[in-house]
Amino acid sequence: PRRGPPPRAPPPPASPKLTRSARARAAATRIPATAREKEEHFAPFKAQPMPIFSPAAAEPPLVRSATKPAPFSLESEARSARVAEERELELLRRAEEERAAREFKARKMPVGDGWAPQPSQAVTTPRPFQLGSVERAAVHTAALSEEYARREEEERRARDFRARPRPKSLGAPSFTVSKSTKPLTEIQPFGCRSDSRASERKAWETEATKRALADSAARARAQHEQQEQAAAEAAEARAKTSFKARPASVLRAKPFQVQRASHEPTKPVSPAFASKRRFGKSLGSAPERCRGGVTQKPQ
Repeated sequence: PRRGPPPRAPPPPASPKLTRSARARAAATRIPATAREKEEHFAPFKAQPMPIFSPAAAEPPLVRSATKPAPFSLESEARSARVAEERELELLRRAEEERAAREFKARKMPVGDGWAPQPSQAVTTPRPFQLGSVERAAVHTAALSEEYARREEEERRARDFRARPRPKSLGAPSFTVSKSTKPLTEIQPFGCRSDSRASERKAWETEATKRALADSAARARAQHEQQEQAAAEAAEARAKTSFKARPASVLRAKPFQVQRASHEPTKPVSPAFASKRRFGKSLGSAPERCRGGVTQKPQ
């Protein structure tokens, strides 16, 4: 059931009472029928007289005299005239100075003892002198002349022919072949350094080959031992992990019995994480408990 007051009935419609309709009704009641008929007919019209545009009938125009300005003078005009006059005088003075400067006026010749003509002097005769370079040049020239003379004398002597005397070997008896009296050459034993180096190299290569074989054998033994040890460890691990059931006769003779543990049960200890303390500080100073993953404050 609905609770509360009953609903109200809708209000009846009312006219908006516009001002326009009220004015229309008031005008209809205020204007009589006779006046309305009078408004329908035009009122009598009375036209104004037409203006006359004839120039003869028009009034003569009013003639006014032109304004004549009174004469006056400005101080600036007087100053301008004075400045212009001074400028003209300055230009005339400069033009006169330039014209006078262009005219040539020769100066008079000075008269005095200093400007008197001097008598002609005798020509200067140079004294003979001797330079050290001239002396050195003379000595050098004399030495060159002596050298050229000596060379020419040698060349002349070389050109002279002088017959040499007959050699004495032409008069000696002819050459006879004879056996040499010198002892025979004996060959001394010698040894090359390359042979000794080759023997040393061969010995070193033999020792290097022996060492390489010994090292390879040791590595092979070590690898074999390592493989044997790994196989033994794997067999031991398989033996430990393999299950072996006890026979039924042993179980019947010694059945399994559950025994109580001798040590005390483990007591849980809170890890005291720092995040829990920070979480408690962010929510407030009161302790909080977590139940079902939802944080709750104590009631």
